[in-house]
Amino acid sequence: MSTTQLRPPPARTPPIQERSRRRWLSTNASHYVLWALALLVIVGSVVPVVAAAVWSTPLYESGGHPTWDNFHQLLTDSGWWTAVTNSILFAALNTVGSILIGVTCALFLTRTDIPGRRVLTTFLLVPIALPGLVLIIGWAAMWTPAGFASSWLETNTFLSMPVDLYSIPGMAMVAMSVASPTVFLLCRGTLLAIDPSLEDAARTAGAGPLRSLLSVSLPLMRPAITNAALLVFALSMEVLGLPLILGFSNKISLISTYLYDHWVNEAQQGLVSAGAVFLLVAVSGLLVLRNRLVGDTARFTTTTGKPTGVRILKLGPARWFITAAITFFLLVFVVVPLAGVVLAAFTSILSPFISPWSVLTFSNFSAVFENPLYTNSIVNSLLIAAVGGALTTVAIAVLSVIAHRSRFRFRGSLQQGMLWPRMMPALITGMAFFWSFALLDRSGAIRASLWGIGIAFAVRSLALGYSAFYPALAGIGADLDNAARTSGATWWTAMRTIVLRLVAPAMGASFVLLFVAMLNDAEPAVFLVTDETPVLGLTMLQLAATSIGGTVAALGVIQMVITLVVLGAGRALLGVFPRA
Repeated sequence: MSTTQLRPPPARTPPIQERSRRRWLSTNASHYVLWALALLVIVGSVVPVVAAAVWSTPLYESGGHPTWDNFHQLLTDSGWWTAVTNSILFAALNTVGSILIGVTCALFLTRTDIPGRRVLTTFLLVPIALPGLVLIIGWAAMWTPAGFASSWLETNTFLSMPVDLYSIPGMAMVAMSVASPTVFLLCRGTLLAIDPSLEDAARTAGAGPLRSLLSVSLPLMRPAITNAALLVFALSMEVLGLPLILGFSNKISLISTYLYDHWVNEAQQGLVSAGAVFLLVAVSGLLVLRNRLVGDTARFTTTTGKPTGVRILKLGPARWFITAAITFFLLVFVVVPLAGVVLAAFTSILSPFISPWSVLTFSNFSAVFENPLYTNSIVNSLLIAAVGGALTTVAIAVLSVIAHRSRFRFRGSLQQGMLWPRMMPALITGMAFFWSFALLDRSGAIRASLWGIGIAFAVRSLALGYSAFYPALAGIGADLDNAARTSGATWWTAMRTIVLRLVAPAMGASFVLLFVAMLNDAEPAVFLVTDETPVLGLTMLQLAATSIGGTVAALGVIQMVITLVVLGAGRALLGVFPRA
């Protein structure tokens, strides 16, 4: 007798068309949700600034009506036009000086045989790795008319500091020490990509090494120089710490200090919002100008499929003179100011008439650690940098894979959206989130917490983390995630298990750069900070605006040490180095 075994009915497999439709819906819907959230936070926050500029009352108050009074009051204020004139003069001086220094250093440190190129390059890039406020404090301690170094020169030699730092040219000189390394980095990348056979052709025609460098390589750097000039000019228009510290004594007002003063001391929020709109339009105009000046970039293409190496030009005896000139520049612009910060932090009084060794003390650091305001500032900044840096890194990774590894319809807007916050002045970023929280967070729970400042810092630093993460993502072939999709993995599974695992080191590099940027940021916190949420950068800025004492120098040394430790760890583990 035969028996028939009962078998369970086979599981129903959804038709292929149904499965693909369900996956398409789930993946595409998540892309739309993340895209909408990202643009709402990054771009949408600017809308309340414009609304506040054309509204008669602050947005957190009921009532009010549309009006142009804020713009009329702004444009009829002579103080505003004085600030605009000063800002343009300051930005122009800083841009011209930074371009001359940065391009010259890029040419000689990249393409010639001057001695000590590696050491000089390292010292030139130090200002990028350190908080800008620390360098400004060092300049104030050493090179102001009553500074240690300038007083020592006048007392013991026939030399003196030729420029008064409490003037617009003096402030521009200080700004050059921070901006010229950025120009150097942008131009060095272009120089390394130029085919040296073009210079060989000039040498064959009888040109010397220096002439071939200046007549062939320098013109090919036009796009990089134009980009660097517009970037430096735009950043100069928004800088706050420098004029607040050095311009205060001579009542030199720039656009940033005008907006800061009218917000903090006069509470004219509508007028300040109108000024912020003006600044945003000006910076956007500079970007349009940049595109017109560069024009067709194909004219400057010099790298082809034939591989070529970097060729070092031999300058002969002139190389020693050029090394001496660059060394002198770095000594005045970098070494002496940094030494000034350290000396001011470890002495009770910094004067050329008293030996620093006789007044050594740790009392400045004791004053820092015994003051709750300073310790809370340090702890809050570390929390924002650690938690904010980690969450922002994850957000950048998710948005980047959608922007570059998916067929999402609006992926191009995500790429532009992540770069856009870097074009927006930091003051406007802080003001944008202040008004956004005023409209959307009526209870003030987010604005009064570290989350509010952290979100503003994160948006401000988004482009920096994206710039570190994207090159690694672009280096991974799409065939890897296509193979996973062919095996049945969903798009998110392929991204999570393959792509994001392969770019984990780049995520680490992005975190390190975001940590440093968010630790040292200050301007976006101007409109968001409360008594319960002080942050290190703004506390130092407010303290330095009234006095350059040992306490603020001690805070600067602490900030510098934390930054160097984090960058050193990133450099050792991940090869991280700050880039423009």
